[in-house]
Amino acid sequence: MQCSIISNDTNEIVFIMANIDYEHIYKLTFNRQWSELLKLVYEYSKAVSSDELVMNALRTFEDEFFGELDKGAESDNVQPLLENLFLLDKGRIYKLSEERSDKVIVKLAEIYSEKGLRKEAYNYAIRCPKNKICAEIIELHQKSLPKVVEHSQSEHIRVTENRRIGNKNYTTSLFKSKQEFEFFIGVRDVFQMFIVYPNVALSCIVNFEKIKNNLSQEEINFFFRGIVDCVVFDQHNDYKPIKFFELDSFYHDSPEQKQKDSYKDKILSLAGQKLYRVRKTSENQGINEFTKLIREME
Repeated sequence: MQCSIISNDTNEIVFIMANIDYEHIYKLTFNRQWSELLKLVYEYSKAVSSDELVMNALRTFEDEFFGELDKGAESDNVQPLLENLFLLDKGRIYKLSEERSDKVIVKLAEIYSEKGLRKEAYNYAIRCPKNKICAEIIELHQKSLPKVVEHSQSEHIRVTENRRIGNKNYTTSLFKSKQEFEFFIGVRDVFQMFIVYPNVALSCIVNFEKIKNNLSQEEINFFFRGIVDCVVFDQHNDYKPIKFFELDSFYHDSPEQKQKDSYKDKILSLAGQKLYRVRKTSENQGINEFTKLIREME
């Protein structure tokens, strides 16, 4: 099929059909090769919509297709045809009746819903919200979205909260041990004029772009996973980190952990920062001892 374009006296673009392969159209229709027919129609949409033979072929397809659909045709077989029909209909290339247009939409919403593709199903379902199947899909999708919280500034600030909250509390402490907590309290007591945070990601406190050329691939991988046990921030200077502490234990004696510790030391050295490593040698040290030690290092 070829299509040429000319302009009339009013400079409007006019599409002229030339060399339509009617035999090809006939074969597609006779052999019920509907996908190829619809693709052909969509490709040359502005031209074929005015061709009676092509329109007759489409009407033949439409009647047979919806007959099969009503009999319960397999979803995988009809989905591509439904999607092509949807495009032709909404693009006003080949208009369906309102009933059949709605049937296409509902079936597509149902197919996507069965496949677990809720967003895609919802996008079709909202076109027919009064349909029972579509209404259920819409309701299911909306329940999966965060709940909007109403408040005094709702016109300017949107607040949402998660749904389906479990009945049991499975949160865990920020600290992995009592020793970590005591050390944090000690650092906080010494640096009362600053903000102290535990377990801070390296990627949040070191400029990766400035040091990446000096890191191996293993060190780069560690950079985006590693954390520093305790960091002191100057809230009066754009929350810049000023002190870095690690609380070591016997867990740091394994070859694997020693390697990771060396990565962390190197990263902070490249960033121009000291990293203080603290390790208890007995069980007698607590908050008071940590506080005294940190004050001496200040």
